[in-house]
Amino acid sequence: MRKFELVLLIHAHQPVGNFDDVLERAYKDSYLPFVEVLARHPSIRMGLHYSGPLLEWIERAHPEYFDRLRALVSSGQVEIVGGGFYEPILLTIPPDDRLEQIARLAAYVDKHFKVRPRGAWLAERVWEPQAPSSLAPAGVEYTLVDDNHFLGAGFQLEDLLGYYACEDLGHTVKVLPGLKSLRYLIPFRDVGETTEFLRDAARRYPGGFAAMGDDLEKFGVWPGTNQHCYHDGWLDRFFNALEKSGDWLATSTPS
Repeated sequence: MRKFELVLLIHAHQPVGNFDDVLERAYKDSYLPFVEVLARHPSIRMGLHYSGPLLEWIERAHPEYFDRLRALVSSGQVEIVGGGFYEPILLTIPPDDRLEQIARLAAYVDKHFKVRPRGAWLAERVWEPQAPSSLAPAGVEYTLVDDNHFLGAGFQLEDLLGYYACEDLGHTVKVLPGLKSLRYLIPFRDVGETTEFLRDAARRYPGGFAAMGDDLEKFGVWPGTNQHCYHDGWLDRFFNALEKSGDWLATSTPS
């Protein structure tokens, strides 16, 4: 039987024009140690999204970080996810600008990582029913939105251990429900609580997956999380627990 899967889509962004010292602290406290830990666990796969201005700053200030990402991408461990270059709330800007924003980030990712993004991160995870007719023509196959959109439409939590296809004007995009429960568990609760949540989901939906989309900054930038995730070892313990659960659980990139 196919294993149950955990799909993580982790998002990093800094405001345009943010101070260099703020960006440098975020890099040292979160962006760098996260990929260092991830590289120690080659069986752990996930999606990573970085907004365009943050990528430009990293390219200028820490080009060696791109080498780390390229290695993770080439091994299949990381999928780089696209979106709007300047992190706009896409549905609040004109349709032509939506296409240009997505195309600009896709071109940047393709240039530096030799792969075209298949998915898109939605800023603030804002979704509207007309989104597919903007995303699909830009080459977006999937996105992730919070589970409250599904719950508000009448779905139940047990319906959200897989993906759905949404259509507008003949354009279709796959939508992954991001679970609030996982956002509150990771990385704030004991590792065992997260694996038990996933084990229960696997019992209820064999062969399905549970997805979470959330900020990379919660792994090191948020108050106390650098100590918790790295110095106290939460992230290493989490990845170890996922690896030890390999008889029934796998991690997967979003696509």
